[in-house]
Amino acid sequence: MPQLMPANGGTVLTKDIVFGMNVLSLAGFLVMGLSLTLHRTGNAGIPLSIGLMCAGTALLFFGLFSAGSSN
Repeated sequence: MPQLMPANGGTVLTKDIVFGMNVLSLAGFLVMGLSLTLHRTGNAGIPLSIGLMCAGTALLFFGLFSAGSSN
């Protein structure tokens, strides 16, 4: 079971997982991909697609800036 608070004091959401990206930035990419998929299949309208894309972008930027520098 993963630790919720690693030994270095950071949280799991900002811990690097894949290629220097953390859970928040990966979730941002997932939400943006979901937005594109829903719009292409016709299951979501333009306002929902724009809203999901904005939410995904916000998650991505928040994930990138909350991780800090990786010295």
